[in-house]
Amino acid sequence: MASYPAQSLFPGFFRRIIAAVIDFILIALVWFGLGLGIDFLPIPGENSITFVAVDLSKVFIVFLAFLGYFTLLEALFGWTLGKLIFQQEVVTVRGRRPTLVQALIRTLFKPLDMLLLLSPLLMSPKNQTLGDRYARTLVINRDAGVPGIIVEDRYIFSFKKIIGILLLLLSLAGLGGGFYFVKTYLPEIRSVNQAAHAHFMRLEKGKQLKNNYQAAYENASRQVREQETLEEYQQKLEGNPVLDLVLEKRNNIKFNKWIFQGKNERAAAVVYGQLENIYDLEIKLAKEENQWKFVSGQFILIGP
Repeated sequence: MASYPAQSLFPGFFRRIIAAVIDFILIALVWFGLGLGIDFLPIPGENSITFVAVDLSKVFIVFLAFLGYFTLLEALFGWTLGKLIFQQEVVTVRGRRPTLVQALIRTLFKPLDMLLLLSPLLMSPKNQTLGDRYARTLVINRDAGVPGIIVEDRYIFSFKKIIGILLLLLSLAGLGGGFYFVKTYLPEIRSVNQAAHAHFMRLEKGKQLKNNYQAAYENASRQVREQETLEEYQQKLEGNPVLDLVLEKRNNIKFNKWIFQGKNERAAAVVYGQLENIYDLEIKLAKEENQWKFVSGQFILIGP
């Protein structure tokens, strides 16, 4: 295989970034076109943090569009729209057009390459991403030959390697923060969901026992028992016109937003959800003895 002069790193690097931005803008149009947003990311606030559920069915559609766009175009033509604009193409290390499997491998690794801030590209002698390495492909200028084997001393810390290492460390710090949020709050989200459903289950059993809501009352938070007697609590529930429908269809309640406030035994949570597109739900809970306890619930009719 012939060897050609190495292309300058940063012009080629930035062209690849801008080309990728153009491609991901097209995917973003699909994402936002389906009504998805970026509010699924943790939103820190004053002494609080908010999580919003994302519609997985719509995400799956975006994922299929993502797979189809990159995989098919790169396998059939060797380029995507962004690469075509910047006169770049994907080839195998032997200079051929990538197969469908190779293009698929590149596509599947793209999210990981993005999470790593493209640091593998800067740390590669041939400017390969992780997807390129495992698919055995290269991205070259369309009017250039395929680079020959580039020998680079792995122990020499060139400028591009230093930048790549810094980006890698930055990305790992970000991933570590994301792992912390998942490890800390995912169990809490499950716990508040279970606590809310458990309270509705106790209310359902109380309704079946001729409006005897003592079990639900005793399991509620101290705030409830300090503000209301059992009799007042039962009278409030008996006068709630929405309660029968909620209890009848409680298994269809879908929670989609969680706000956590405070820490430890002073922790509180507000959970939002919907009941069959009829009612919006807002449920408040407090943590007592390391367990989430019901504080109050509100049901708002959707629409006029």
